[in-house]
Amino acid sequence: MRFETPLRRIEEQIGANFGEFAGWEMPMSYGSYRVEHLAVRTSAAFFDLSHMGRLKVEGDPREFDYLTTKGISRFKENEMTGPQAFLNDRGGFIDDFMGYRVSEREFLIVTNAINREKVISWIRRNSSLSVEDLTFKYVMLAIQGREVWKSVPKPELDPLRFVMNVNFLGVNVFLLSRSGWTGEDGVEIWADPSNAEALVKKLIELGVRPAGLITRDSIRQEMGFVLYDEDIDENVTPIEARYWIFDLDRDYIGSGALKEQLRAGVKRLRVGLKAKKGETKLPRHGQGLYVGDTKIGEVTSSTHSPYLNRVIGMGYVSSDHFFLGMSLEAETRTGRITVKLSDFPLI
Repeated sequence: MRFETPLRRIEEQIGANFGEFAGWEMPMSYGSYRVEHLAVRTSAAFFDLSHMGRLKVEGDPREFDYLTTKGISRFKENEMTGPQAFLNDRGGFIDDFMGYRVSEREFLIVTNAINREKVISWIRRNSSLSVEDLTFKYVMLAIQGREVWKSVPKPELDPLRFVMNVNFLGVNVFLLSRSGWTGEDGVEIWADPSNAEALVKKLIELGVRPAGLITRDSIRQEMGFVLYDEDIDENVTPIEARYWIFDLDRDYIGSGALKEQLRAGVKRLRVGLKAKKGETKLPRHGQGLYVGDTKIGEVTSSTHSPYLNRVIGMGYVSSDHFFLGMSLEAETRTGRITVKLSDFPLI
């Protein structure tokens, strides 16, 4: 079954090009992802994120703590808890997510679209917590950009704090948080579909550019943010991914495996990749990284960065070859290219 964003009608009107992602028909671009990307890095843009899973979880916070790498108990009400993760017994990612502490026993979480149903089942299987799926009740929007507050009023919120049932830009919204996934400032919003459509119209009036998921992908790769099922999955641990979203001073599902990896070491590590300027060939997911004739790793994501004007990406290399600054070769469909092993962020 394929889902459609509730904002499809107005997004068609403002020029969206649609494509499939994680079972959803979503805006991929509005003509040029390069223009949209640079709008985030220089001014402001907004994204429709309605494909992301949005869940309400209720129950004993100690049970939630046992499921999650950072827990919930030490966070205050109206404070976000993330990114963090649900792990399997081997320390692999069930999902990485953002959490919101609404009250003593009520929490909200945003999951990757591909993992929404899996996370619901996993929470129910491993706890007595109740889970309600709010994904189809609310639209989710992100307004992001280096100069975002020149276009929209800055809310009186500290980063990673949120408020509920407030008015923003003259529109009633269910949730407003000072958060985002671009490396720039901004807010994320959950709203009733009819109110969200009014919000989109207001953003267009204010000159905030709409942006699609292609830009979302290029933006996150510049920052070194992972994408589930591309860069992480149930066979990858946060240590291998160098994704430091876990505690070591308490027990939770997968914590034993992480502690053992830290003791014994790991065989691979995630690293950033930068090609030379002017290079246009893109290495694809699963293609090899080589030193001479020796394969030392694989690419997991790649894109052309409009901001850097070069091919960038990420992948995993043997921990024996984790030499930041080293040049090696990445496989592409039409031959190898030279890339440099780089740390994150790539900008």
